[in-house]
Amino acid sequence: MNLLYLTNHIARLTFQTGKMKKHILLNLQLLAIISLANLGCATLQTAFQTERIVPIFDPEATILPRSGTVAYVKNGITAMAIPLNDVKAVDAFGIIVFNSTDHWISLRQEDCSLLDQSGKVSKPIHRSQHTFYLGKNFTPKMPPEFREDFRENRVLRSMGDLVALPSEDVEKTTIMPRRRVRFFLYFHKRSVESSNLRIIVPKVHSEFTDTETTFVFKFEVQKG
Repeated sequence: MNLLYLTNHIARLTFQTGKMKKHILLNLQLLAIISLANLGCATLQTAFQTERIVPIFDPEATILPRSGTVAYVKNGITAMAIPLNDVKAVDAFGIIVFNSTDHWISLRQEDCSLLDQSGKVSKPIHRSQHTFYLGKNFTPKMPPEFREDFRENRVLRSMGDLVALPSEDVEKTTIMPRRRVRFFLYFHKRSVESSNLRIIVPKVHSEFTDTETTFVFKFEVQKG
C-alpha cells in the first residue's frame, strides 16, 4: 500500500509540475507578445513623427509666425530666413536680403552656415549635390503662408525689386541699392537630433563703408 500510495503521489506531483510549466510558458509567451506590440507602436510613432522648424522669440527680430519668418534690420540691411518645412530630405531655408542703403552690398552664400545645439557647424550642401538629395525635378519655393505675409505686411511690400541670381555658382552675390535677392540654403538633416538651430548669414559687406554685418536667425524644432 505504501508503495502504491507513493507512486500515485509522485504521479500527481509530476502532473501538477507539468501544468505549472505550461502556465509559466504561456505567461512568458504573452509577455513577449505584449513587449513586441509596444515596441511596434513606439517604432510606428517614431516613423510618423514630424519635425517642424519654427522661430524662437527674439525682441530684436520681427517674427511672422504664420510663415515662420525671422527678420532682422541692421545697418540699413534687412535679412530674412524662412524655414521650408515641406522639404523633408534636408533642412531647407529661404533667405531674402534687402539692401535699403544707397550703396552696393555683397555676400558669399558659401559662407552661410547652420549651428546646432551641440556646437556643430554645417556648411550648405553644394549646388552640385542638390539633385542627389532633392531630386531631379525639385524646384524650391517659399511656403504659401509667406506669400500671404508678403501681401499683408507693408514693410515687406515696400522692398525693392527681386534681382535674379545666375544659375551657376558665383563666388559673390552683389545687391544693388534698393534691390533684394533671394536664395535657398540646404543642410544635411540636423533637426532630427537637435532641438535648436541657428542659421548664420555672415559678413554682408558694404562696398562703401567697408563694414561687414552678420545675421543670426534663431529657430527651434517642434516634434509631433
